[in-house]
Amino acid sequence: MFAAFSASKKHLVWMSLLCCFWVNAQQDTTSLKEVVVSATLIKNKLITAPTAVSVVKAAQIQPATAQLSLKEYLGQVPGLFAQNQYNYNQDLRIAIRGFGARAAFGIRGVQIVVDGIPETTPDGQGQLDNVPLGLIENIEVLRGPNGALYGNASGGVVLINTLDSLSGQKLALRAMGGAFGLATHQATLSLKDKKWSSLLYYNQSSADGYREQSGFSQKLFNAKVGFSPNDNHQWVAQFNVTDSPYAKDPGGIALEQALEAPRSAREANLIYQTSEKIRHLKTGLSHRYKWETNTLKSSGSLDSYLFAAKRDFTGLLPFNNGGISAFERDYFGGGSRLSFQRKGTTVMGLGHAQQTDLRSRFNNEEGEKGGLSEQQKESYQNTHVFFSHQRDWAAWMWSGSLRYDNIKMGLVQEGDYNIYRALSPSMTAGYRLSKNEFIGLQYAQSFETPTLSEVANTPQGTLGLNRSLTPSKTKSFELIYRKKKQWGMALLSLELSAFISDTSGGLLPYELEAFPGRQFFNNSGVSERKGIESQWRIQHGIWEWSSSYTWANYLFKTPNNTHIKGNRLPGIPDQQLQSELTIKLPLHAVVKLQYHYVGTLMANNSNSVSVDPYQLINTSVFKDFNMSWGQFRLFAGLNNLTNSRYYDNIRINAFGGRYYEPTPSRNGYFGLELSL
Repeated sequence: MFAAFSASKKHLVWMSLLCCFWVNAQQDTTSLKEVVVSATLIKNKLITAPTAVSVVKAAQIQPATAQLSLKEYLGQVPGLFAQNQYNYNQDLRIAIRGFGARAAFGIRGVQIVVDGIPETTPDGQGQLDNVPLGLIENIEVLRGPNGALYGNASGGVVLINTLDSLSGQKLALRAMGGAFGLATHQATLSLKDKKWSSLLYYNQSSADGYREQSGFSQKLFNAKVGFSPNDNHQWVAQFNVTDSPYAKDPGGIALEQALEAPRSAREANLIYQTSEKIRHLKTGLSHRYKWETNTLKSSGSLDSYLFAAKRDFTGLLPFNNGGISAFERDYFGGGSRLSFQRKGTTVMGLGHAQQTDLRSRFNNEEGEKGGLSEQQKESYQNTHVFFSHQRDWAAWMWSGSLRYDNIKMGLVQEGDYNIYRALSPSMTAGYRLSKNEFIGLQYAQSFETPTLSEVANTPQGTLGLNRSLTPSKTKSFELIYRKKKQWGMALLSLELSAFISDTSGGLLPYELEAFPGRQFFNNSGVSERKGIESQWRIQHGIWEWSSSYTWANYLFKTPNNTHIKGNRLPGIPDQQLQSELTIKLPLHAVVKLQYHYVGTLMANNSNSVSVDPYQLINTSVFKDFNMSWGQFRLFAGLNNLTNSRYYDNIRINAFGGRYYEPTPSRNGYFGLELSL
């Protein structure tokens, strides 16, 4: 069946084009609902957004999902590939058009922003374990380099907006249980009056895990308080604390072991009791001032933010010497953005962010903390300014952006710093073919510095700075086409995008025999990324069908090692297809059926090991009961309906062939929710 799917790749591209022509054949309408995109900093209607963007409405996803991973929300985004959903030790790994695939844990190469405040650290390392998934209102994903708007590590952008209050309720309680010891408890309290709003959220989750040595436990508290004294001013304060006493790591295993004993862990991981402990604290304050001047025929806003965060981390790796890695991370920052409308829209701003890591290594005495082997204090600072302007002329739309970043990175005790400077432009020209049809062309540049954890892992296995690592630079072109139509009772929407980009100095991971489980990095020369993305949605009465398809070809173009020239970049599939059917049943019930196909990907630079394609089918259902005192909801889900064998995480260039992390067989969950 996989071979048949691969052979039909061209048919999928033609199917996307057929949808385009079918939509074109229908009659225009002016009654279509408009979606507004803010991730581009200059607000645009989705139909005319100057870059490839996907908008996810959480209300359509949350009711019947487990709310354990952001992957549950991002499944329909083309060009985005998410791994590591079931390894809570290493967190979800997101790659957009291949950017971010190198991450050993967490997210790199992709910027994460929550409620206007960066979730990604200044050096480009992102994590999602402290994001309140149950509070998400919507997500905007910019699928492509956006260094002109977001600076370092902006191969893609995930902008998350959370709720300000519960709609019509003051208290929501949720409980869920599932396979492999899964249990979650959640409580949300909403208070609101004319000027104030507050939303308090608590979530507790734990599981034993599918594999040996894969359980986790986590508690999260989030508070969001808003104050609007008048129509011109709005203040929002945020506070978040996450405590994860353990998240175990079963490790990557060889193919033979993965096939014979998929639930087993690597022996060394059991001996050294690999796991991590995290405590994360973050607070932020943002302010918006809006004005409108009739005399000058202009209007605008000034947005400012401040934030500070602290993250304490301890991780146990599967070896003795320096096998316990710990850091105390403090980072803070702020910025302002001025936006005004007069003969077009202009946005300009500045910001500063600073990060300090006190990194320590101890010996791992089979799960017990041994003596201190190394310690160093690292610093990363970023100061930036940017300018962006957009103007409409008749049916044409023109926009341009430019950002300057000044980066200082080094060891505090030595006072020895590397200085990086980057200028990132982008330019877009778009044409509105009709009220609901748009075509655009964009050129953009971005850059990405190595993170502190990457430069701290020297090839000698000791702490220090790997000064051979340099920032990567990307130049990209993309062509975008969007169309919306009302055809009878059906509403259709379509986006097609084609892109090509060159990246020089991209970072790739590798492992050394003496330090299994620890990843080192080098610059890979020049790589080329090109692909086609499509997403379409059809809504008609009680049902909705949405799908996305990605074809990608990511190659080493002129690598430092010429023997891999022309090989595919590892860790990224050549194609993906996601499809979802939602049916609204009588008596307030909803059923969803999801299909996901992932094509072949390579496990190493030499392309000597390929990972077979796989396909998944998941289903979920929920039913609401309206009571005099509120609402009662039952929900359930079944994952991997066909019991497919696949690997949710591939450890790129792993030593000893230990690339594979098997994922759960058929499994389910069940829960209930009360809204008062």
